[in-house]
Amino acid sequence: MTISRQHLPAFDSIGYAILCQHAVASVLTKNDRRALVDHILRADKIGTGPLAILSRLLGLKLLYASVLDDGKIDTKAAAGGSQVTYAVGNLQPVSGRLYHHDEFAVEENGIHVGSLLGATLIGMKAGTQGPLLQPDGTFSRVQLLSVGSAHV
Repeated sequence: MTISRQHLPAFDSIGYAILCQHAVASVLTKNDRRALVDHILRADKIGTGPLAILSRLLGLKLLYASVLDDGKIDTKAAAGGSQVTYAVGNLQPVSGRLYHHDEFAVEENGIHVGSLLGATLIGMKAGTQGPLLQPDGTFSRVQLLSVGSAHV
């Protein structure tokens, strides 16, 4: 199934299956898993529009992603603090650092895991692509090109 700009509702049966496949392929650190719970709780407080979609996406990652000790995760997997280079659709590659908490967003190119892009990238491995949910419930494609070291 091709994941380009698709006009499928994010949580119809096909959209749900696409997101489940993405979550199953994800690998989280224990620290990232704990932080996802906080992001879900924050999104659930508002609970409408893109935040409702975000909550569901993160919930699927909590259910289906593999969880490893923080020091045991593959260096090609995007974790909190990782420097990532990605491309959305056919756009030029962009780099940024994944972060969980606002106080750690010291760079202009930070990608909050509590955003649709950050929630998609967290747990992905370099060289893979996944469904990027849009605020309107449709999908685009994001490719994770590389993962650099996390901030210490």
